[in-house]
Amino acid sequence: MTSTRNFLYLIFGVALAVAPATADIYTLTSDQCTGGCGTSPFGTITVTQDGIDTVKLLAALTVGDSFVHTGFPGALGFDVSGNPTVSVSNLTTGYSLVSPTAGSLHFSAFGYLGYAIDCIVCGDGASNPQAGPISFDLTAAGLTPASFKLLSSGGSVGAYFVADIIGTTGNTGVVGATGAPILSAAPEPSAIILFGTCGMLAVFGIGRRMRAGGLEAR
Repeated sequence: MTSTRNFLYLIFGVALAVAPATADIYTLTSDQCTGGCGTSPFGTITVTQDGIDTVKLLAALTVGDSFVHTGFPGALGFDVSGNPTVSVSNLTTGYSLVSPTAGSLHFSAFGYLGYAIDCIVCGDGASNPQAGPISFDLTAAGLTPASFKLLSSGGSVGAYFVADIIGTTGNTGVVGATGAPILSAAPEPSAIILFGTCGMLAVFGIGRRMRAGGLEAR
């Protein structure tokens, strides 16, 4: 009986040790489009740890808004603390990283940001807009979701993320996430699989012990 109880403690201890994934969610609320791009919010950027030194970013616009290329440095601009050299992988087709090193990318009233993802399939101005989302993994030494909690500099409005869009009004320009992110938690698929596997192993192990005649007799 003691060995069985210890086995169960081990199983549940392993399952509880698998922490849920946490994500920082930024909301695009600040409208700097000429004439206005429509009703806020314009979308969200979700930032999640995706392994050692790697963070996954997902930029999803509100229905009716699309990414465009109106002359700004990119469709999505952001900063990374420490200005590291970064690499990108699993980037949505039709987009590219402007540069792996930090620059001084100007986004109108939002000022300067170091990095950007460009929409290479967008035409000039509002032609060939892309609804998105933009998804990619960014890798750099020591990179975590906290690395993106850095406001743009040199502008009248500080933003963590900036997007170049065409809004529901038909107007174009940049919108920004100026507020601090909210923290969201969701179980990792791997954690669910592990918990389920551990549970089945526990039931299987106890069943074998009972069939052997040792568990009920004790």
